[in-house]
Amino acid sequence: MWKILGLILVVLGVAGVLYSWIGILKEREGCLEEFLVFLKKALFAMKTEKVKVIDFFAKYNTKDALLEEILKEVAGRLSTNTYPNGQMVWEEVFREEEQNLNFDHEVIECIVQAGNGFFGRSRAENISFLEKSIKELEQQLEKMKEKNIQERKVWLPVGMLGALMLVIILL
Repeated sequence: MWKILGLILVVLGVAGVLYSWIGILKEREGCLEEFLVFLKKALFAMKTEKVKVIDFFAKYNTKDALLEEILKEVAGRLSTNTYPNGQMVWEEVFREEEQNLNFDHEVIECIVQAGNGFFGRSRAENISFLEKSIKELEQQLEKMKEKNIQERKVWLPVGMLGALMLVIILL
């Protein structure tokens, strides 16, 4: 009786680990989607009205707490006027938060380059950079989704079959 209960718990444990791993992948995708929504809102705001970047960053609300925290940090550092340009602030903050964001190197580079869309020389240049960054990040998001689907196709069956093999060995 205890053997069967233990084996069931092993299988449930492996299933729980796989489920949490899938949750982490979806959370990463959601974070990138939220960043894309932020860029699209910024693009719309720049096209329709004169935007003060510090106020836009400081007052931006999102479901993703990490993105909101990063934007508030950028706004705080910009308001101190200790950096020669805004792109340096953007890059420095995102480099510091690179571990927390948990993205691939290519995605981080696209996000860092998206800062040019806020700190360019003219509004037209900013709009052009934002449109380019949005397209690149959408491509990165599609690649990320495809990669996650491929990984799930492999690791879910392998993980569950591995758990079943372990159960058979322990019987």
